[in-house]
Amino acid sequence: MDIAVIDDGTELFSYIADELQKNFYVRRFTGKGHWASGEGDTVNMILSSEPDVLVNGSKIAVLGAFSDYKRMRHRSFGYCIADSTSDIQMDTLLCSHLPVITCGCSSKDTFSYTSHTDDFLTVSLNRTLVTLSGKSVQPFEIPRPIKNGENIYNVLALTAVSLLLDDDSCGFSKICS
Repeated sequence: MDIAVIDDGTELFSYIADELQKNFYVRRFTGKGHWASGEGDTVNMILSSEPDVLVNGSKIAVLGAFSDYKRMRHRSFGYCIADSTSDIQMDTLLCSHLPVITCGCSSKDTFSYTSHTDDFLTVSLNRTLVTLSGKSVQPFEIPRPIKNGENIYNVLALTAVSLLLDDDSCGFSKICS
């Protein structure tokens, strides 16, 4: 399973990889090298600020704070996870044919949140979603523990990736059919 994180920095990439390695054998590939950790099914995570070097056909692309989204238009991913508060991302993805999962603070987003405290973020899936294994997931709300000051988009993007991978660390098996 390939996950491409397209970002100019490493925060989002590291956040998702660190959380996934609790239930997966995560192989990380960056411009500075590669390493692996965790146990379970293998997940390949690729960090790049150059979408042209990514192999078409990666199952999931997660967009971070990347500066040249126009080069994304002709890429092919199973799903593209994007920050709906980024006008640049939304304008670019409007012109693409990628299946987009939006994360933000609106009920129109695929993933949003209904409650935010110092300790928890209540994440909402606002429409039916089909995981990579073909399971159908109906809209739901689920509390996710967070650390004070944690980036909300990162939490929403991680929830989307975890759900797509059928990662049960959040209790998704109770809501998937």
